[in-house]
Amino acid sequence: MIKLPLLLAITLSGVAAGNTLPQLNEKPWVGWFAGYEDRDFRFGVRADGIAVLIPLDERKDEPVSPRYWIDIQPVIEEVRGERVVTKQAVDDGWEAITEATGEMEKASYRGTVTGGATFEVHLEMDRGVLKAGGRILEKGELTEHPLRFAIRVKVPNVYHYVKDDDKIEDLADGDKIRLERGDGKKFSLDGWEPVWAEKEISGPGVQSARIDLDGYDGRKLELEAGDGGLFEFWNGEKRPLYKGFTFGWKPDPEKDPEGKARFTLEFG
Repeated sequence: MIKLPLLLAITLSGVAAGNTLPQLNEKPWVGWFAGYEDRDFRFGVRADGIAVLIPLDERKDEPVSPRYWIDIQPVIEEVRGERVVTKQAVDDGWEAITEATGEMEKASYRGTVTGGATFEVHLEMDRGVLKAGGRILEKGELTEHPLRFAIRVKVPNVYHYVKDDDKIEDLADGDKIRLERGDGKKFSLDGWEPVWAEKEISGPGVQSARIDLDGYDGRKLELEAGDGGLFEFWNGEKRPLYKGFTFGWKPDPEKDPEGKARFTLEFG
């Protein structure tokens, strides 16, 4: 795995001008809205509303390259029949509910997307376990099609630096993605296995997932959707899962009208 210790420099370059979440001035969280550090990772919320899980190099106790970071992005999706359109957050559409902090226990904020729809996000760290949720507040001008709130957990290609397919196959040989859907059906998928996740696996939604990738030095990522929502699982086309995939958590408004549902994420 290629690793870089330049968290500060990358942080500053990754924050877009014009965002309104307050930003910290203390290292290592300069330019971030919130930060938290555990034994195996750092977790931060950028000024553009995107949260990031940053694995630590076990040998150096430093952040790994951003190519391995796991983005956790809140969005509003507009459902136009079979087509889903992601509504982009406007640059000045962020509002903090909680104060900026480098010792995050809870972080809450609001966002506004094009069309004027607004949403709120709630994040909590409980002994290294992330609890995350949120809801749509107002639809704004987006009244023609159904809207839904989602939080996307994006797992990247952890073998991006390897160009030889045989070497990648060797590296990914022990990788496993284990899933249980909301209907109780279970899957155990290999990292090298070509899968079209949204068409072949996702089905009614994923209740839980355990992700073991050698690129994370033997550490695993575990997701649990909770009682009020499910994950959609997708990777865009039929291809090996090691190339990256996304779990999009969607709360059920009928089960959770007040936005109290949470999914959990553990890494280590």
